[in-house]
Amino acid sequence: MTKLFALIDCNNFYVSCERVFRPDLEGKPVVVLSNNDGCVVARSAEVKAIGIPMGSPYFKVRKLLDQHGALVFSSNYELYGDMSSRVMSVLSRFSPDVEIYSIDEAFLGLDGFEDWDVSAYASELRTKVKCWTGIPVSVGIGPTKTLAKLAAERVKKDKISGGVNVLCHHASIEAALAATPVGDIWGVGRQWGKRFPSVGVYTALDFTRQPKHWVRKKMGISGARMQMELQGQACFDLDSQPTDRKSCVSSRSFAKTVEDLDQLKDAVATFAARAGERLRQGSLVAGQLTAFAVTDRHNPHQPQHHASATVALPNPSNLTMDLTRAALSAFTKAYRPGFRYKKAGVMLLDLAPASDMQPTLFAPSQMNQEKALRLQGALDCLNGAQKGGKDLVRIGAGGIAPETKPGANRGVKKGWHLRRNHTSPRYTTAWAELRTVHAC
Repeated sequence: MTKLFALIDCNNFYVSCERVFRPDLEGKPVVVLSNNDGCVVARSAEVKAIGIPMGSPYFKVRKLLDQHGALVFSSNYELYGDMSSRVMSVLSRFSPDVEIYSIDEAFLGLDGFEDWDVSAYASELRTKVKCWTGIPVSVGIGPTKTLAKLAAERVKKDKISGGVNVLCHHASIEAALAATPVGDIWGVGRQWGKRFPSVGVYTALDFTRQPKHWVRKKMGISGARMQMELQGQACFDLDSQPTDRKSCVSSRSFAKTVEDLDQLKDAVATFAARAGERLRQGSLVAGQLTAFAVTDRHNPHQPQHHASATVALPNPSNLTMDLTRAALSAFTKAYRPGFRYKKAGVMLLDLAPASDMQPTLFAPSQMNQEKALRLQGALDCLNGAQKGGKDLVRIGAGGIAPETKPGANRGVKKGWHLRRNHTSPRYTTAWAELRTVHAC
C-alpha cells in the first residue's frame, strides 16, 4: 500500500477540556450541555456507564445525574476552540498534510511513512498531544480516509490498548469490517442504516461484498466511492485548503422568548458584529445581508412567524459599522409586533475576497474609507488584546456587554443572551480567569 491516512480523534473532547484544568474531575461523571443548557452534548465514560444517551434533555436527566454526583458544565466555546487550536498545532508537527475535519478531529496524510513503524509513530503522537495539551486522543490509520475513520472508531469501542489501531493488512481490515455494523459506516445515513438489513447487509464487510452495479444504482456515486474506500481504494484525498465560503451565518437561540424590538435589535447588532469578525479573519467582504428571527416552533400554542429581510450593502464590506447598519435596517423591515421570537441571526451573502473588492459609484471616498478601516483595526486590536478580551469595545447598537466575571453566569442582562448557568472559566483566553496556582 503506497498511501496511508491517520484520523486523530480527541476523546470526549469537551469533557477532556474541562478536566485539563480540573484534575479532580478525573474518574468522576461529567457532562457538558448544549446552548442554553438544553441537552447533553458530551459525556464522560462514567456518565455513559450510567446509561444517559447523547442528546438527552437536561431537565429529564438532571435528577439521575444528581443521584450519581455528576458535575455539569455549560458549553465553554472559548475554551474548547482554543484547546482545539492547540491540538491541531501539535498535529502539524507530525505531518505537513493536515485536514481539520471538526473541532475534535483531524486527518493526517502519511505519504512516505510506508516503511516506518506507523504504530510507534502514532503512539508518539498521542503522547505528545497529551503531554503538551492535556487532551487524550485516539488514532486510526488506514489506506483510505474511511478506513482510518473506522479504525479510530474501533479504538474507542473495542478499548484497544495504546489508543492506536492500524488497518493496513487484508486480515485486519476484514476483521474490523466484520465487527462494524453497517449503520456505523462513516457516510451511511440513518435511512440506509435501517434499509440495509432488509437486503441481507448487516456489517461493513457485507456492504463491501455487494455487486458494484447494485451499490451504484441504489446509492449513487457517493455509495460507490464509500464501497471502494472500504475495499482499500482511496477516493478522497486530504482537503487541507478550506473551500471558498459562499455565506456566513451568526445566530443563536435565546434563553427565553423575546418580543421587545429593542432587545431583538441588540441581538441582531451583536450577531452582525460576530459575522464581521469572521469575514475579516478570512479576508472576505459581503455584498448582501439577511437578518432573521423565528418563533418557537416547538410551542404550537404560540403564534408562529419567520421574520426575514435581505438588503444589499451599498459597497461590499466587512466593517462592523456597515454590517450593523444593514442588519438593523433589514430587521426593522422584517419585524412584526405581537410575536415572541426564540432565535435570531444574521446571514452574510455574496462573499468575495477583500482584495477583489471593486468600489461602486456610491462608495465612500478614499479618505473616509481609510478612516473607517483604521477605526475598525483599532476596535479589533482592543477586543483582541489578551487583557481586554472580546467585547471590550462594542458598537452602541449592540447594547451593554453581558457579565464576564469569572464564575459568573455570563449573559444574564438581557433575555436574548445565552443561558450558561454552569460555565467554567475561560482559562486560556481571559487574563482575569487564569487558573490560580499556590506555591507552598
